[in-house]
Amino acid sequence: MKKTAVIIITVFMLASGSQAQAEIITIAIEATVDLVDDFGNYLEGSITPGDIVTGTYTYDSDTSDSNPLPTAGGYWYYESPFGISLSVGGFDFRTDPCNVKFGIGISNDGSLDDDGYVVISYNNLPLSNGVPVDHISWQLDDPSGQALSSTELPITAPVLSDWEQFFGLTFERQRQFFVRSYVTSACVIPEPASIMSFGSAFILLRRNRPRNKRKN
Repeated sequence: MKKTAVIIITVFMLASGSQAQAEIITIAIEATVDLVDDFGNYLEGSITPGDIVTGTYTYDSDTSDSNPLPTAGGYWYYESPFGISLSVGGFDFRTDPCNVKFGIGISNDGSLDDDGYVVISYNNLPLSNGVPVDHISWQLDDPSGQALSSTELPITAPVLSDWEQFFGLTFERQRQFFVRSYVTSACVIPEPASIMSFGSAFILLRRNRPRNKRKN
């Protein structure tokens, strides 16, 4: 029993240490398409209101703030694996891993005392049918200024209920198409290191589990 307790405590220490040292954060999101503007049929009718968008975005929580304002944070990434990758209607909307220009903007008690959170990708891969994608972005806003307490990059996913207004997750190509969706869930994907720690714990627990002795 003592041995098992020691193993469990060690595993939680490893997991906690891994989380404290974590730099790369991946947020999984799911959204529902609300509006599709595609008069030129660039999306070939494959995306319609009600469709589900799934995917992730990845950033480094240790990135330096490039915005000098005390009420705003600007965090930019120019290399893989940072960026966003989303799928809907058979199309993939993804940051170009060879030409990354991906950023997260944070406003805490800004000019109107509101809070804001923006994720945006400027350099993106074309769709499978060759159509370019100018912007992929997601914006949240809280006019009450209660959603955030600082301009630092969070190590957790945005708590959707903390935000009063959802400006939507959008894909667009200027003068070609525009798709707006509303995010319905956001969560941090567990780190591989944490998963390995708990996996190792399971193996150790099994190895140290008392075995029933055979009766003669």
